[in-house]
Amino acid sequence: MAQTFVQRFEEILEEKRSVLCIGLDPALPAQRDKHIIPLKYLERKHENEARLNFCLDIIEETSDFCIAAKPNEQYLRGFTSEQHQKLTNSIRKHGLLSIYDCKLGDIRDTAESALFYYHKWGYDGITFNPFPGNIEEVVQIAHSYNPQIGIIVLTLMSNPEAETFMRHATIIRRPVYLRIAEDVKKYGADGCVVGATGHVTEDDIKIIRNTAGKDKMLLIPGVGAQKGDPEKVIKAGGKNVLINVGRDIIYSDDPKKKAEDYCKMFNEIRSIYERAV
Repeated sequence: MAQTFVQRFEEILEEKRSVLCIGLDPALPAQRDKHIIPLKYLERKHENEARLNFCLDIIEETSDFCIAAKPNEQYLRGFTSEQHQKLTNSIRKHGLLSIYDCKLGDIRDTAESALFYYHKWGYDGITFNPFPGNIEEVVQIAHSYNPQIGIIVLTLMSNPEAETFMRHATIIRRPVYLRIAEDVKKYGADGCVVGATGHVTEDDIKIIRNTAGKDKMLLIPGVGAQKGDPEKVIKAGGKNVLINVGRDIIYSDDPKKKAEDYCKMFNEIRSIYERAV
């Protein structure tokens, strides 16, 4: 029987002794003034090729200290199937999981079409927007593939605006994020996206962990450029956490050293709380 997505994650976590996920957000100079790919990648290159080559180099430099890579769909607009496959092949070759940050959210037929392509492109897992209300259907479709496509559900995101709908809005007098965590467990999704930034408290993370289940992956954005607190996450999130760092690594002068520093810092925190158990 093929491994589940979470089993593959746990195996890599043990093998590589890391909880670091590298966020691949390759921005072009035309998009913004800072946090952009170096101009050398654009010399006589199409923007797709430039962004792909940048991502491939980042994977090469940081893979010793990561266990997953999270390409962001909004930064890969225009990629061909072949380019997606080159990216996922490289991620796999370096012993990492690939998580496509697409925030899929649509009716069953449309989600089914999207999952067909994500499988074809070689992604191990995706992020999923639960607000259309069809977690059960999407999980069933995603888990019918071999290997399974992991479904990691947006639960309490790192941006402050997420509080409006995920915390302050309620369903039957309960915060929406708690209902989402319940559905993650009920329908067998693989994990939750939970932010590390200030508005997400240690208690929030504990509640999500206890509600969704101790075996679920918690994918944690917000550490790095957003100044989120990794200690809070590791203390409250337990073993199966995956902490994403993007801009602070990929646009640094030395991505390899920066990834190593984050890996060491996360492991030092983990060792403290592992001893406390």
